[in-house]
Amino acid sequence: MSEHNDPPDLTRLLADVLNQAPIPISVYDRNGVQVAFNDANGALWGIRREDTVGRLNMITDPQLAAAGSAENHRRVMQGEMVIVPAHTFDSSTSELRVGTPDKRWVEAIYFPVRDESGEVAYLGAILRDVTVEIQQREEIERARTEIAEQRRTIESLSSPVIQVWQGILTMPLIGTIDSRRAMQLTEDLLRTVAEQRARCVILDITGVPVVDTQVAQHLLNTSQACKLLGCEAVLVGVGVEVAQTLVQLGVSLEGFVTLANLQAGIEWAFERLGLQVVKREQK
Repeated sequence: MSEHNDPPDLTRLLADVLNQAPIPISVYDRNGVQVAFNDANGALWGIRREDTVGRLNMITDPQLAAAGSAENHRRVMQGEMVIVPAHTFDSSTSELRVGTPDKRWVEAIYFPVRDESGEVAYLGAILRDVTVEIQQREEIERARTEIAEQRRTIESLSSPVIQVWQGILTMPLIGTIDSRRAMQLTEDLLRTVAEQRARCVILDITGVPVVDTQVAQHLLNTSQACKLLGCEAVLVGVGVEVAQTLVQLGVSLEGFVTLANLQAGIEWAFERLGLQVVKREQK
């Protein structure tokens, strides 16, 4: 004699599945009023059914309205499925002021729910909590911004334009020079040359560990740009390793005055301007 299990009540089973599903689900009527939601949705917002069912209106709630809820509701009622990108909602500051004081970021899928006649009777909403992803993205962006600001600060401090004497400037270059930094250095130098009407500028590369073809070309371009402003440039601080590298790369600094160190550069600038240092004898 075989035993037969009674068939399950599919309507009841489906209701249990939806209610216990780990994905937040809620339902709104033709007027935008919330009529049901599952346990996951309540847990997401920290609300009870008696708090919002029959009371929350997705069309008129200011936060949901800011995300285009009225238009989305209209489209769903016409039979469309609408995917809503990440947006914020804080149930504790909604028009009902219920739930936990915790802003959440969610993505949503709005879809039509039809009655037996095939007419759209409800809007179903499936939510995905992306709060952690958004927070991580914001933290990464803040970190990038801070790093960029620190880099700009370091670069401005590491390569200042210093006035040695009236009409004489020096720019000590420190660290690695890439194309982006090279453009910034040139802009800073030319702006100062123009503001102070400098006639001589000393580019000191003592603190630059590597001078390749790109850096050498940048230095030549900077020298030519200074000439256009009526200012002559001299390059100092070319060490033995840098000199060997330039020779191996076949880089030519022809037309660029090069001297051993900053002192030699200052002496060159004084000579170009017809200046001399006179030691006063103490009486």
